Amino acid sequence: MIQQSILRCILSLTATLAGFAIFTPAPRTAHAEDSYPHAVVAADHVAASEAGLEMLKRGGNVVDAAVATGFALSVVRPASSGIGGGGFMVIWDAKRQRAVALDYRERAPARATRTMYVNPRDPKKVVPDASEHGGLAIAVPGHVAGLCFALREYGTLDLKTVLAPAIRMCRDGVPVDRHDLYIQKDVAKDFANHADYGERFAALQRLYVNGGKLWAKDDRFFSPLQKVLERIAAQGPDGFYKGEVAEAIVAETQRCGGLLTLDDLASMKPVVREPLRDELGEHIIFTMPPPSSGGVALIETLHLLSAATVRHPQAGLQKSAADSPLYLHVLAEAFKHSFADRAAWLGDADFVKVPVARLISRDYSERLALRLELNTTQPPEAYGRFTTPDDGGTSHFSILDTEGNAVACTETVNTHFGSFVVEPKFGVVFNNEMDDFTSLPGTRNAFGLIQSEANSIEPGKRPLSSMTPTIVVRQGKAEFVVGASGGPRIITATTQVLLNMMRFGQPPSAAVDAPRIHHQWSPDLLEIEKTALPAAELEKLGHKLRTRTDSAIVQAASRTADGHVQGASDRRKGGRAVGY
Repeated sequence: MIQQSILRCILSLTATLAGFAIFTPAPRTAHAEDSYPHAVVAADHVAASEAGLEMLKRGGNVVDAAVATGFALSVVRPASSGIGGGGFMVIWDAKRQRAVALDYRERAPARATRTMYVNPRDPKKVVPDASEHGGLAIAVPGHVAGLCFALREYGTLDLKTVLAPAIRMCRDGVPVDRHDLYIQKDVAKDFANHADYGERFAALQRLYVNGGKLWAKDDRFFSPLQKVLERIAAQGPDGFYKGEVAEAIVAETQRCGGLLTLDDLASMKPVVREPLRDELGEHIIFTMPPPSSGGVALIETLHLLSAATVRHPQAGLQKSAADSPLYLHVLAEAFKHSFADRAAWLGDADFVKVPVARLISRDYSERLALRLELNTTQPPEAYGRFTTPDDGGTSHFSILDTEGNAVACTETVNTHFGSFVVEPKFGVVFNNEMDDFTSLPGTRNAFGLIQSEANSIEPGKRPLSSMTPTIVVRQGKAEFVVGASGGPRIITATTQVLLNMMRFGQPPSAAVDAPRIHHQWSPDLLEIEKTALPAAELEKLGHKLRTRTDSAIVQAASRTADGHVQGASDRRKGGRAVGY
């Protein structure tokens, strides 16, 4: 027993030292990229980035910029995020040396039940589409409560100031871009495939997709949110959760078969949580705890990479390139372990016991690494602790200033335009976040994810999320800020871009542009972007491949060697980072 304890200690120390080596700051590679002496904002629409930058130039801090960016995204990326949704925000305050995780994820309505989607004619099946489109898919929105709380507690400017850019965009309109055209065509397909959608979701078609007519090249989109944003600017959260807006929300959602009540809206409050914290060499990672699964999966994956380096020192994993078959194979195997554990254990820690400490411990990753082989894959039941049973919406932005303060914020309505339900007077697009619960254990949600009883529906409970807003601090200052949108691909994309910056020394634009892989354990498919990744070699190692032309959308920022900051918005969605 004593010898085994000593051996475990040696292995743990070795793994820790391997982690130090893997994540020692790498030399930054040359890349054509703007750097800024003050701050940078990277959102997936340039107008939203500029809204945040406007606050910084007015003397506001990174939280002021984040709140302005979040409200602006409601206007310019309504299919992805907005005031009918919710999100997570991680903040690093360099002066106070404090990290905060703000949870304003949507909650299940008080009248929700764990069997609300079960088909009464066949208890082994769910009612098709009920958790994805229509009133029953809608959870209580948290976006407005979260951003107003963040501004009050951590910002310096007032609501009227930070909402001014979003309100101005509603009034003046914004040019339609390539992503808007893609979303419009995607929604048109849904309407064409469902004869009843034209009547059920008429407000969505009329207010957000140009009445079903394709936009022309020089068209502008005028958001219908101006009235409600002006109410929020004047009244704070009460302008949304009480009074005429709240009454309109409840009336429309209930007309569509939903469960929201005025009490649900009035009781919505964000929660300040302790972020997950992990040390890798000189770096300290701060990321989101449950009900996000992203932070746990990210840390578990990073630990598995370190443990695999210790277990296979002869393989040279530490020196492998970012696009090498060996590195991609080990990374995919690590993702499979993390997603298997996601399926087995994770949920809202306010309602169920989630073994976070064990899942992100190095000891656990060392034991998982014993199953990892360099020349083959494993059967599904070999991953994590779970046995296999028989983009979506979302927007992320990253903000970093040269004082070392940062915000990583991911917000969502879940899939594109969420539930498709839109309140016609005020234009609020409602989420379909109820689909992120386990509708029936063992069945897949809209993203193909299998989940457990830990994520079953309960009144007031928050559904499990993949959102992974992450800040990495070095010597007291934020050095990397990263996060993504795109369902479960958020986790794998955020991890890869972070590794590209930390391990391979790439600046944000190169790290974000690089091709990516995705594996979520079930289904047993390794997705690769249609690029020069070594597909043939990965197939020889046992991976079943599927190529994709799309991926998660990542926004990232980092500090340069001279103390300036850089940022990148993912070209896959057409955003642009701005700074000064």
